[in-house]
Amino acid sequence: MRIRVLALAAAAVASVPLLTGPASAAPAALNAPYARAAAKVSADGTLLATKNVASSARLNGQPAGYYCVAVSDPTVDLRNAAVLATVNNQRSMITAIPNSNCNGKTRTITVVTSNYNNDAADVPFTVAVL
Repeated sequence: MRIRVLALAAAAVASVPLLTGPASAAPAALNAPYARAAAKVSADGTLLATKNVASSARLNGQPAGYYCVAVSDPTVDLRNAAVLATVNNQRSMITAIPNSNCNGKTRTITVVTSNYNNDAADVPFTVAVL
């Protein structure tokens, strides 16, 4: 009887992650002392590390390589900011366009990435607002 109870308890504990799904970790703090906002983003649009950035995601309805990064600090005026972007560990190209509407959100930056053949491609990147 005792073995059966232990087996049932172990099965119940093991099934908890299956019922609740995987936990998503909050993005890490990004060490960018001279940037007003910055983000490190994975190829699928997941926000990996942040400073004053609310979210990042693939741009709705667009092919590979189009992302939307939303700045959370309302004092950052993207119209008058220097926005820099770089690809992470890839031989690729990147363009960062500060704009006022991206996926229906304001205070956003549209980021477009492409591979070395200039084909739109999902690529990890870092973007900073100075």
